[in-house]
Amino acid sequence: MVYPALAQSLTHEAGVAVRFKRFAYAVIAAAFIAVALYLGHGPGLDWQVAGLLGALTFLAEWVALPTYFGGTVSLAFALQFAAVLLGGPLSAAIVALAGTVSQQDIVQRKAPYKVLFNGAQLVLSVLASGSVLLLLGVRPLLEHSMPIEDWLAAAIAAAFVQALVNWSLVGIAVAMMYSVSLLEVWKREFRTHLVSLAALTLLGLVLAQLVVVAGPLAVLLLVVPFVVARETLQVYQKLAGAFRDTVRGLVEVLEAKDPYTRGHSERVAVYARETAEELGMLSGDVHTVELAALLHDVGKVGIPATTLSKPDRLSTDEFNEVQLHPITGSSILGDIEFLKEVVPLIEAHHERLDGSGYPYGLRGEAISLSARVLAVADCFDAMTSNRAYRSALSYDVARDELLKGAPRRLDDRCVEALLRRIPPERSQELLEKGAAWESNL
Repeated sequence: MVYPALAQSLTHEAGVAVRFKRFAYAVIAAAFIAVALYLGHGPGLDWQVAGLLGALTFLAEWVALPTYFGGTVSLAFALQFAAVLLGGPLSAAIVALAGTVSQQDIVQRKAPYKVLFNGAQLVLSVLASGSVLLLLGVRPLLEHSMPIEDWLAAAIAAAFVQALVNWSLVGIAVAMMYSVSLLEVWKREFRTHLVSLAALTLLGLVLAQLVVVAGPLAVLLLVVPFVVARETLQVYQKLAGAFRDTVRGLVEVLEAKDPYTRGHSERVAVYARETAEELGMLSGDVHTVELAALLHDVGKVGIPATTLSKPDRLSTDEFNEVQLHPITGSSILGDIEFLKEVVPLIEAHHERLDGSGYPYGLRGEAISLSARVLAVADCFDAMTSNRAYRSALSYDVARDELLKGAPRRLDDRCVEALLRRIPPERSQELLEKGAAWESNL
């Protein structure tokens, strides 16, 4: 049986995919046209610049490291910007194409049209950047050498345009795929790139000036600091992994108090992450929801084990004590700086849209989307796993209960997203694994 709201959502998703594919092909076509125009009317192609910087760009993208919140870190922007300054738009377009395919694309088996879209938007970005330089009277530096003070301001303007075109095309694609506004994408995803943009622009300027002064092979001097930077980031990622394992160990210690909920937090983390991804939430929000799900019951450390494992109905005092665990959890984690974003979600994971939840009785829009995701994930696992006071409900019964609670108490979008990502066989698999958390943190 397909529920009407679920069918409507699937139809909407199909429409989104078609619109994005059309946009992607339009950008690809625009890139071909722009290159063709430059071939006939723009500066020539410097193969030495294109070959050397293109090879380094390919290497930079191939060994790019995944970041904490998704995406990758590489020097590609700096190399492409340097190519704009040194060889002009066409040379930079070749360099940009060299960074089109990354190791991550192959691992993820990204669709060919998405890879082509990425290459096309990079080509359009550097062509726009090169056009700004030409309009401001700056010729390619290897063709017409100039003192740096004569081209610095124009170069900074070109870097801004290169980043703006890149952010706009990628931002429109993200907004289209996830049904959010372009402004929201920029606010949540790209504001963190401003610092790196400044650093990479400076690096591109230094690289261009180095080549002008010492020749193209001077680019190879960047290889050593890049390797050092990459090793430093790998050390950071190992520390992040150690943090993840420490958090997981803490949860396991807490759940040892209550054998009936062992594995609960790990499963809720999986459910919440996959629901957030299905809703198209941005990568930073998905990370926050997952971490909040893993820690959402930390406040139960203050509840006696006898209360947690009581097979009978709780007394009024016992129930009141249990209702305080979201506040206790937020108090425990509230002073930890890097967990400050998860605290409001932990406090609100038992709130309900109709105001019947606890601890504050919040209603409707007062409950964030992230907290609603966590509430649905928590409810689903609570129903499908054994508890001291009852046996696990079947998947079908739990599904019906969730749908019955939406949208009066639970967010129907979150319910439908969870049910799409967690079919019966997936739910059973996670239950059989016990502590089944496979984190992306």
